[in-house]
Amino acid sequence: MKKQTVSQDIAVSTWSLHRLLGVSYKDIEGERVATATWGDGSATLLDIPAQAAQRGIGQIEICHFHFPSTDAAYLAELRSALQSAGVHVLTLLIDEGDIINEDENIRQRDIGIIQRWIDVAGEIGAERVRLIAGDLEPDLAGNNLRKSIETLRDLSKYAAERGVRVVIENWHALLDRPEEVNELLEALNGEVGLLLDFGNWHGDRKYTDLPQIAAWTESTHAKAAYDSTGAIDADDYGRCLKICSDAGFHGPHSLIFDAPGDEWMEIEKLRDFIKANSAQP
Repeated sequence: MKKQTVSQDIAVSTWSLHRLLGVSYKDIEGERVATATWGDGSATLLDIPAQAAQRGIGQIEICHFHFPSTDAAYLAELRSALQSAGVHVLTLLIDEGDIINEDENIRQRDIGIIQRWIDVAGEIGAERVRLIAGDLEPDLAGNNLRKSIETLRDLSKYAAERGVRVVIENWHALLDRPEEVNELLEALNGEVGLLLDFGNWHGDRKYTDLPQIAAWTESTHAKAAYDSTGAIDADDYGRCLKICSDAGFHGPHSLIFDAPGDEWMEIEKLRDFIKANSAQP
């Protein structure tokens, strides 16, 4: 495939390629241990930058569980693969850790895990890290939200020292409504940003709730819904893109695909839809 000029307005998450990669990794007794979670896979993380560039995609997001190693030699290999492809890491997606856990020992352990992944983000030149704001639902007294705000403020300072920006997502129990998303981001006053996910809120509420938080958007998870034939639900995807453009956001959109089908082929369809339907500033 001929290499294209890469676009910085489009990214792709390694989650969209989880079957291509197949293997996931987790830390066990200080070692990264592999499991063929989605099969054996036919590519490695080091292959993804070049494959993205071949499709005109200039940024990638990497799920933390797709790192086979975090040692210096491997991270240098990854930086080299990114540089050779002309691709950079938009976001390291940290999909573990509960920063508001009621058990303080667990909470502190998870904060330490998150800090180590922020270190990795800095080492590979990632622009952002996405954290989970909390797995507990908002309580009437607002204590869970306050604890999240305080911890995110500290983690944001830790990340900034490593050249990385912290973002949160409209995701998990604490941030399942626009009210809490807005309160958290207002309290943090620009110290933390928003990764807006199209697919985390469902039903008609998404079209009323997403506009309430869209002004904070710094990047998206542009996940499409699909109709009964397996085609992109153009009405839904178009409405989500319009919510972004109406709020003044025009990218980067990170392509999220986890339905049946050839992953790169379906990712290209999402890319082309966004190119054809995104209003330009």
